[in-house]
Amino acid sequence: MDKRFADFFTKAVEQFSRDTPAHAVAFARSAIASGKDSWQKPAPPIANARGVSIPSSPGTIAARLYTPLGAGVAPGPGLIFFHGGGFIVGDVASYDSACRRLAALSRLRVLSVDYRLAPEHTFPAAHEDAERALLWASQNANDIGMDANRLAVGGDSAGGTLAAWLTHFARQEGIALVGQFLIFPLLQLVETKSKQRKSPDAHLLGNQALNAIRKLYVAGADPADPRLSPLFCENFNGLPPALVVTAGLDPLKAEGGAYADKLAAAGVGVKKLHFKTMPHGFISLTGLVPGALGASEESFTQFGKLMQNA
Repeated sequence: MDKRFADFFTKAVEQFSRDTPAHAVAFARSAIASGKDSWQKPAPPIANARGVSIPSSPGTIAARLYTPLGAGVAPGPGLIFFHGGGFIVGDVASYDSACRRLAALSRLRVLSVDYRLAPEHTFPAAHEDAERALLWASQNANDIGMDANRLAVGGDSAGGTLAAWLTHFARQEGIALVGQFLIFPLLQLVETKSKQRKSPDAHLLGNQALNAIRKLYVAGADPADPRLSPLFCENFNGLPPALVVTAGLDPLKAEGGAYADKLAAAGVGVKKLHFKTMPHGFISLTGLVPGALGASEESFTQFGKLMQNA
């Protein structure tokens, strides 16, 4: 891995362990904002990207709609996407390149959602924004070029938490999703010291980072709440077909595999993609990690194929 990026994460984790939360979060957000362009290879061209405001209470939820050149005549299948960042960092801007690449390779319209972050907004703020975004997209799909009967949810890391939970939420609300795209997802926050989390990549998402999520976002709530730990949901029946992407150097790889197995056991169609040399977060590291671009492109293309058959 690029030494600059490894050094950034090492320093960020040290900040969270010894500094005040406000200073640590400010450091991480500033570093991501200034470094995001150098971490990514240029994204392929798309037809259009525009801002979208989702009504909420109070205020609005910002989002960005990406329309690829190969999207076809509207309305068509669409993906509601949630960025990673441990519920603490990340935003639509820092994921712009990844979402452009996702839209271009999948040939799907992608709505990237800017949900509220901790520590300013603790649980369940991000989940409430995700639920609101999905409800709005399903009710206003035609306005964003999407077919309300061909919607999917997806996300990476903490965004994968939100996406996984939304499939259960959608079932409760009677929204018939046709796909879920879980990219190195964080699927449980009950156990943060498990041996399964040990990996060569632990400095990126080790115990200190996971404990920061529990401290700043979970903030005293029950980590076994299925919204925070979808792995512990009791009913997986009737959930949409899934593409679950895991990375060999990622401390979260075991829970991603376990979630895929639970889906399969419930009769849900599941495709697994595993990249044994990739670290957590690789879709945002195409300019730093050898092989990350190819792994990202394969993941996005495979999800596009799943959706085209939906």
